[in-house]
Amino acid sequence: MKKWFLYNKKADFKAIADKFGIDQVTARILRNRDINSEKQIEQYLHGSLEEDLHSPLFLPDAIKCMNHLNRAIKEGKHIRVVGDYDVDGVCATYILVNGLKRLGARVDYVLPDRIKDGYGINVNIIDKAKEDGVDVILTCDNGIAAIEELKHARDLGLTVLVTDHHDVRQKQDEDYGCESRDILPPASAVVDAKREDSRYPFPDICGAVVAWKIIIMLYQNHTIPEEEYYDFLEFAAIATVCDVMDLRDENRTIVKFGLQQIKQTGNKGLRALLKVQDLLEQEHLNTYHIGFIIGPCINAGGRLRSAELALDLFFTTDEEKALMKAVKLKELNESRKAMTIEATNKAIEMVEKNYLNRFVLVIYLPELHESLAGIVAGRLRERFSRPAFVITKAEGVEAGEALSKGSGRSIDGYNMSEHLQEVSELLVKWGGHPQACGFTLLEKDIDEFRTRLNTLCNLSPDQLIDKIWIDVPMPIDYISNNLIHDFEKLEPFGKGNEKPCFATKNLRITDCRVFGKNRNVVKMRLQSETGSLMDGLIFTNGDEFLREKKTCTKIDVVYYPQINEYNGTQSLQIIIDDYQLKP
Repeated sequence: MKKWFLYNKKADFKAIADKFGIDQVTARILRNRDINSEKQIEQYLHGSLEEDLHSPLFLPDAIKCMNHLNRAIKEGKHIRVVGDYDVDGVCATYILVNGLKRLGARVDYVLPDRIKDGYGINVNIIDKAKEDGVDVILTCDNGIAAIEELKHARDLGLTVLVTDHHDVRQKQDEDYGCESRDILPPASAVVDAKREDSRYPFPDICGAVVAWKIIIMLYQNHTIPEEEYYDFLEFAAIATVCDVMDLRDENRTIVKFGLQQIKQTGNKGLRALLKVQDLLEQEHLNTYHIGFIIGPCINAGGRLRSAELALDLFFTTDEEKALMKAVKLKELNESRKAMTIEATNKAIEMVEKNYLNRFVLVIYLPELHESLAGIVAGRLRERFSRPAFVITKAEGVEAGEALSKGSGRSIDGYNMSEHLQEVSELLVKWGGHPQACGFTLLEKDIDEFRTRLNTLCNLSPDQLIDKIWIDVPMPIDYISNNLIHDFEKLEPFGKGNEKPCFATKNLRITDCRVFGKNRNVVKMRLQSETGSLMDGLIFTNGDEFLREKKTCTKIDVVYYPQINEYNGTQSLQIIIDDYQLKP
């Protein structure tokens, strides 16, 4: 059961509402998101690309990277972009390759195979680059942790330029004074906003945004019109959403304007993907459509076949071919969904049978396709409100021992990157963020890995309770079309800019029915204490809800209001996120 908490942050909400022409409820939401100063509120409500985007010049080594690329372009050197197999890596690769081609570069790309290569650049990719006569390797969405691999590249005489956004590993347990603790790879340029010496104002950008910033610098240096580098905005936005970056600061601006641009995209491949998912006619494209419909299709190639399927789609200029490729990605994603459901059910059963007393879940599913481990880990995190690591059997051996690969998804208060550092002697390879990670370890070490993580875990029982933060206790009587349109100014919603939550008590259930092919939509007619009537929808197992409801006639709800349009008629309704039934 989720625990409800109410924000209690103070401000002069009437003054804020009057000054910015918004409702006082909207003013309270801004305060709850720590949007406090007039400058912050103005940017949040009326931001622009011209004003909000930070200069690429603040990125460490950005100028150095640009100079190396300019020299390589001028001298006709062979540049190879090495990306990654997820949405961020695909979008970053697309931006760099297309951008460099526009500048006349001799450039190609490689995306690691999830199964054969694993995450990021490796020795085989480097050796193949040398064999192919590559002069410059340019990484995106990877490379910051590839210390040994890039030493090998340097020994082969290759120039390597790293662009990445992942956490930088640091020297531990020593006082370095003014010296940086960062452990950087031996590259000619290392562009990462999370470097200790970075002056970039907002470090939490994705790999595709870092790549885009490099292209912006190059285009500006070559006096190419700015509208041409804004052509990549939609891909920066897709990657920001799908890599679950905080929608704050410039990220929110990138996504806000990127969503608008996606609707008018000139990219034949992206347009085909929107078409096969029936999104071209969608009046209001939002982060849900990107994160849960488009993103999984882009990811499906890298999960079950090759990430180059999605990248090839975006490079396709023929509409008919683009449509065929988009259909293929959609079909792959449907297969992925079925496999995920089966694996998730098995993992839940294992947790409930063996690991409910563990604060950190480590589940071994040897037969699971390793590309699905992260998704299953995410489902376990949502179900049990605790950090989850899912491990699968991997190809290959290390020192004669069988290998396993895993992915982790975390909760607030548990930094996966830091905790993997604590057990790094058990890991063959690892990397990631506070909220997500990937790693390789010996199969024989899985039990020790589980034991150590739980022994070192400092989470309290209270941190494992799934919490809902309510922005405003608001009766349904207060909801209006104008208020809902006011809330639209707060979009796009996502991590770091969550959709507002409202709550109200003692609604009388005057009618309750179950709809949907899978009986997963509960529709209730609800009446407030003052007599106002409104429909309320819950997306859940309808039959289970009816059994739970029994003779209950009242309900407390956490909700978000919505305008429902049916046959040209508009009505107000609430979408219920959580509830408590009452007699």
